[in-house]
Amino acid sequence: MRQAMRELFDELVKVADQAGKMIRQAAEDASRWVSDNAREHSAGEDDTHPLATIRELGRLRDEGLITEDEFQAKKAELLEEL
Repeated sequence: MRQAMRELFDELVKVADQAGKMIRQAAEDASRWVSDNAREHSAGEDDTHPLATIRELGRLRDEGLITEDEFQAKKAELLEEL
């Protein structure tokens, strides 16, 4: 019984590690996408774009796809464009 519990625990640790890697990768992908998207539109197509991007960044942050630090850094950059 102890051996079975230990094996189960070891498998759960592996699954948790893999899930963490997948979450970090998704966050990196989302951050890259947001950066690329913001760069494409940074030509100043319209004055509301930076605000819309900040809202989108906030959504990504709330969903855990980017970190608070990434959100704040990009937000500051976008606010400078206003």
